[in-house]
Amino acid sequence: MQKSPVVIIWAGLAVAAVTGIAIAPKIIGLSVIDSLNAHVAQINDIPPYKAMVKEVNSGWFNSSAVITVSVSFPEMDADQQTFTFDLNFDAQHGPVLMGESLTFGREAWSLSYQGENLRSNLDFAADQAFYVFNAKTDLLGSTAISDHIVPFNIQTTENDEPVSLSFSGYQGSGDVHGNNITYIANIDKVSIDSTNKQANIDNIHVDSQLKANMEQIFSGEMYDSLVKVTIASMSFTDSENPSLNSNIQNTLLSGESVTDRNKKIFHILSSYSVERYDVMGSVGQDLRLNVDMKNLSSDFIKAYQAQIQNVVKNPQSDPNAVQQQLMDFLNNNLLDLLIASPEFNIAQVSGNLEQGKFNGQLFTKLVNITHLPDNLLDNAFWLSHLQASTHIELDQSVAEMIAVLVLESQLKANPELAQATPEQINEIAMQQAPIMLQNLEQQGLLEATAEGYQLVAELKDSQANINGNPIPLPIP
Repeated sequence: MQKSPVVIIWAGLAVAAVTGIAIAPKIIGLSVIDSLNAHVAQINDIPPYKAMVKEVNSGWFNSSAVITVSVSFPEMDADQQTFTFDLNFDAQHGPVLMGESLTFGREAWSLSYQGENLRSNLDFAADQAFYVFNAKTDLLGSTAISDHIVPFNIQTTENDEPVSLSFSGYQGSGDVHGNNITYIANIDKVSIDSTNKQANIDNIHVDSQLKANMEQIFSGEMYDSLVKVTIASMSFTDSENPSLNSNIQNTLLSGESVTDRNKKIFHILSSYSVERYDVMGSVGQDLRLNVDMKNLSSDFIKAYQAQIQNVVKNPQSDPNAVQQQLMDFLNNNLLDLLIASPEFNIAQVSGNLEQGKFNGQLFTKLVNITHLPDNLLDNAFWLSHLQASTHIELDQSVAEMIAVLVLESQLKANPELAQATPEQINEIAMQQAPIMLQNLEQQGLLEATAEGYQLVAELKDSQANINGNPIPLPIP
């Protein structure tokens, strides 16, 4: 009896599917090992790391390898210059992945560091690897990643006093999809204890977003990214000296990079903030510092990275040779950086101290540079291309506090007051601080406001002024 065409088609598809499922793991396995070797080669291009793949076993449905990594620290003692460790690589080949449960995917792999050479100093679970990284790529090419560091304790002595460090562990997870990488991580607690002192860091959280692939990251290419680190609490207590007790609440560190590939420039925007602090009796809140570096040349950064690698691979002991290397690099590459009109800005520095508030900004930019000066130390050249402006506002009590600190520093350097106590130095500084501020105001360097003082300064076209008063510049 003649078979139906539909049956023949379905039978053919079934045979093709079974054949694909049977053959695909081997093909995927070969690509996994090739990819592993490629990544190891990229690691070897990053000083001071060296990596080597050994003990490769490639089966039909899985493969494994051992990667030996060494890190060199030439500045350390001879017996500590190189740290070597093994990473265990294990992979499953799709499309059928047989792990804890049967799933479909292109591949799944893990990288683990057993950490046996750490056990002489660290105490962690005997049946767990110190660090494990897991990745699983689905049939559409998206990869889910996770990693963790096992909790551990350290017991040591410092000045004949027992000291213990406790680390709660590290957990991270994320996704890689094309040129987009997201990753979050958490550390619940890090604590250090001694007989009379204790330090704690609680709830560290990392949130990162990268618009890049792994090749771009390994090669050092610039890419868009946003990384935020938050720390809920940092504290220090000293039962013998309570005046040193400190507590910092809700710290945020943020870094963002923005690229403009058409102009071959990028920007780095950094932000630091503290919600509240009480450090050795000094109290404040809402501290913030925003620092921006803009219009940075991608070509200059690539050249700088290559120069660093060259210096690490070919270290020079002759100071003159080191100086010549630096000058050669600047003469060949500095113009790329300057033509882009780089900026360094403190977009905001502010806070609410116990004494009062302060707020400030600083903007600087190099403009209209088309060539390097014959002498890189030519002040007239740099001042003619530098644009800068600043605006600082201080409450009266904050200005007085800063004046006291400046005067204390000067008084301590005075040999006639070498025998004076800190209390006597502080008393003299507090008496002189109002006079110092009054003099600065009379000179036009400070301007009185309803709350305290302000300073407004500008530099442009080799002309400078503070609060509208011209300031001479060091130009011959």
